[in-house]
Amino acid sequence: MIARKQISLVILLVLALCSAGSCASLSEHQKREYGILESAVTFSADKVIGEYGDRIPDDFSAENFMALVKDKIPKDYYEALKKHSLEVRPKQSYYLLLIFDPDSKALILFDFSCTPKVDGPVLLEPGKYRLENIDVYDARKVN
Repeated sequence: MIARKQISLVILLVLALCSAGSCASLSEHQKREYGILESAVTFSADKVIGEYGDRIPDDFSAENFMALVKDKIPKDYYEALKKHSLEVRPKQSYYLLLIFDPDSKALILFDFSCTPKVDGPVLLEPGKYRLENIDVYDARKVN
């Protein structure tokens, strides 16, 4: 009887360890995908600026953005962008790119194209950004 309980306990322990390991793998997978998304954003900004210089059209949209970068960035970068909901806000000589989770509609990343790296990796630093007024993170904004 005691041996049976011990075996059951060992089996439960093994199952618990296996499930914990699979959660860690999922987390690492999500981090890797987020890193690809960040790289896609940075790489795409170079392509957009290469096309428009410092005169981003007032009607530049997410659709324009995706059409422009489609054949100019690596396929895995394009696919990473395509998985998400995007919003582009033109700001004359640069733009603000907002990326949302397609399921929850939560903002997961934002970037001002005038900076060399992603400005708002929201998922990596939860609680750091005041998302109700992203413009406070605009390096070119005159206070």
